[in-house]
Amino acid sequence: MEQTYTKLDLATEQLDAAISLFLEKSFVSALTLAGAAEEVLGKALSNRREQNYLDWKYETFEPIHPILHGAPLSKEAFVRDENRALIAVASGSEPSVTLDLEDAAPWMIIRACFNSDRLGLPRTARRREFDNWFDEDVVGLEFL
Repeated sequence: MEQTYTKLDLATEQLDAAISLFLEKSFVSALTLAGAAEEVLGKALSNRREQNYLDWKYETFEPIHPILHGAPLSKEAFVRDENRALIAVASGSEPSVTLDLEDAAPWMIIRACFNSDRLGLPRTARRREFDNWFDEDVVGLEFL
């Protein structure tokens, strides 16, 4: 039976599933699902004329890129680099790819979470579980 869904609800479901898969160490599936959610949430922000994660990060790093690398940073090159892992697993004609999926997956989840927060969407139980993982495993904080 057909039903009507909001794209933000579907993206939230994708993000929750990506987090579950990531915590189960299914990194490629987590990466691709988080990438799909990040895209929908990012477009929703752009439609509101608000800054999504990629726009924010580009705006942050673009001014210092010439100082660090001696050349300006194009938006297209930046976005391509940020999406390198996702592009590598989702397209291309190469029979194999070399990636650190364990590193790429959580950063794609973080991008989607950033966009979700900017949209004011409520944090789900899975989001809180990911936040706890991040605090303990990345930041190094352990809460009692």
